[in-house]
Amino acid sequence: MSQAVASLNQKSALFAAYQPVKGAFDELLTAEGEARPHYVALLRALEKLGPAELKRRAETSRRLVHEQGISYNVYGDARGLDRPWQIDPVPFVIAAEEWKLLEAALVQRAVLINRVLADCYGPQNLIRSGWLPPALVYAQPDFLRPCHGVRAPQDVFLQLYAADLARLPDGRWWVTSDRTQIATGAGYALANRLITSRLLPEPFRDEKVQRLAGFFRELRTSLARLALRRTDDPRVVLLTPGPYNETYSEQVWLARYLGYMLVEGQDLTVRDDRVFLKTLSGLEPVDVILRRVDDDFCDPLELRNDSMLGVPGLVEALRAGNVAVANAPGSALLQSPAFLAFLPGLCQHLLGEELKLPSVATWWCGQEKAQAYVLQHLDKLFVKPAFRSHAHAMDPGRELSTAERDALKRAIQFQPHLFVGQEWWELSCAPSWSDAGLQPRRVALRAYLVATEGGYRVMPGGLTRVATESSGRSVSMQRGGASKDTWVLSDAPVEEITERALAYQPGESRKCTAGVGPDSQRARSAETDRQRAGASGAAPEFRGARSRAAGGHVRPRASWQPALSGRPSAQAGHDPSPSHLERSLAHAQ
Repeated sequence: MSQAVASLNQKSALFAAYQPVKGAFDELLTAEGEARPHYVALLRALEKLGPAELKRRAETSRRLVHEQGISYNVYGDARGLDRPWQIDPVPFVIAAEEWKLLEAALVQRAVLINRVLADCYGPQNLIRSGWLPPALVYAQPDFLRPCHGVRAPQDVFLQLYAADLARLPDGRWWVTSDRTQIATGAGYALANRLITSRLLPEPFRDEKVQRLAGFFRELRTSLARLALRRTDDPRVVLLTPGPYNETYSEQVWLARYLGYMLVEGQDLTVRDDRVFLKTLSGLEPVDVILRRVDDDFCDPLELRNDSMLGVPGLVEALRAGNVAVANAPGSALLQSPAFLAFLPGLCQHLLGEELKLPSVATWWCGQEKAQAYVLQHLDKLFVKPAFRSHAHAMDPGRELSTAERDALKRAIQFQPHLFVGQEWWELSCAPSWSDAGLQPRRVALRAYLVATEGGYRVMPGGLTRVATESSGRSVSMQRGGASKDTWVLSDAPVEEITERALAYQPGESRKCTAGVGPDSQRARSAETDRQRAGASGAAPEFRGARSRAAGGHVRPRASWQPALSGRPSAQAGHDPSPSHLERSLAHAQ
């Protein structure tokens, strides 16, 4: 028995408060109370540091978050955009063999979802043959009829995909939701890695933690490959809803990190079915748009006519094949939890394989048998909207009163296709830092994939979300949840990859203009519109990264990259000198 395991069993000061949660899978301990093998090295390092040093490093983590301005916008929070991002300094560790199985299963799931999307916006053979009920597609507000028949470049509708995973008490990983519209949080995963690897440099190096750099390099390559115009230097922009969106700070970080220009809808225009970027020196063609604007807000001409976030004429430019958008508008269709019930059959039908990564048990009430089952088991199921709506789902773990149960039954019977029932799930627990030492906290993992020339590639890690005392059992960031770095271990030596080539791309030496600035009434409407369009996720913000100067002008930094550490941005055409944290990129990733 290792020294770390012995210390744990003896209830040292570091582990004195660690009590496994009954009924939940414990990521740290086996049923016999022994530390799992892939956690032993980390436990040994933490034990060597001791509670006092760990507390100091946790304070260092909060200081780094504050210095770098990493924040998350919780709507209704008094701190607003300045609410600090919460990072747990103790990483979530996944064994190498377990990750290989997860990786293969995630790739299969991404391929399947892309095939279903291509069919729903193409020949619709799955509906004709009865594999998909028509109401599951046509009744959805996320099925965009104007996009039917619009082909995606290389038939890839799902360029970026994220899956929310949870380990249930049986020890197996299950998918709780699919993020097919906008895979938010990848930038946060990178920020978590950057800070945690500075807090725990020795175990990070010694445990052969797989690096994230390759995933982001592949993301840049795959987006450039989408360009339909023959050019050696395709222009890729990141389309943002604006600074009031909850994930705006992540968008700023990713645009800077990937070397893309961050734009809003009014910075772009469509002329002769081509998308152009407005600059002070004239219109510049745009080849690829990495969007963070929700599907129906992308084009006010053909989709949502009250949107001020999109680009008028964008769908027509897509239809003409003159621009690529990732992900393709309409991809939110399969984000509906109702599709979870149909994926096993679709996988067997389309791929000829069993679904390797199961979804949590789901019943779509649009089918009579499923509706009857849900109504009979309301006390055991979690009922929530099947499609995007303003209705609120049940709070996990809260029992309904008799009046609430009767009202829910009437709502389901009146419009059954609008509801799904899911089994309750107990999230697994992982060790997290608190002032009392390590304590078990419920965790959920968001994994990310990008479409490449040879198939989908999985980020070796992801965004681990953690329930806190203020969030209860929920891992939602909007309810006060925290996050931690995800360490995927490797059996082989890890390739040392520097991020400097990604972070510092040669800048453009011209200014961009968004045209005439809106009046105050229009600006207030835009703010409301942006808040309504907020996609769920987590995102960092770096101070000094505001996109817009007075007068409605966009002033590009190096490749329109925001400055770190609150320093003023570099002048156009000049490469800003890296801060101490930026210089550590070469070693942290």
